[in-house]
Amino acid sequence: MCDSLDNIDVEVGGKAVVQAGTILDDLIAALDFDAFQSIDLSTEFENQGVTKDDVDAVHIVHLTLRIESPADGSFDFLTSASFFAATDGQPRVLIAKLDEVPRGARELSMDVVEGVDLTPYVVAPRMTITSEARVSGRPDEETTITADVLLDVDVNVPGC
Repeated sequence: MCDSLDNIDVEVGGKAVVQAGTILDDLIAALDFDAFQSIDLSTEFENQGVTKDDVDAVHIVHLTLRIESPADGSFDFLTSASFFAATDGQPRVLIAKLDEVPRGARELSMDVVEGVDLTPYVVAPRMTITSEARVSGRPDEETTITADVLLDVDVNVPGC
């Protein structure tokens, strides 16, 4: 009975802008989502009536990227991408990746790395999510990408 009571879903989202390119541009090596540079889930936990001390385990459920604009944009400039969690005192850990981006895709569901417990990252004062990307150039137009991360947080509920 407690299995569903002691888990909460926490969503984290961000946006990144990839500038239009010319043949003289350097290739991008990361997708920088501002909201992922300093993640503190204390407020989300407080809204659920729990604290970071109540967290037993945290696992990523999904990480999705979507082209927000332009309307006809795609991820054709991206060959592959990997996402990592990091915090002070912990090693950087791979959390999701996509080894081959399909041509024409406007939305990407990253392959989540199974078994990675993000508890020490989430309970730290600040967690970051960074990326590494292989690209085949830059898009023809400035491209805005949104990222959505869903975390399953297992919390300690008295009596469960």
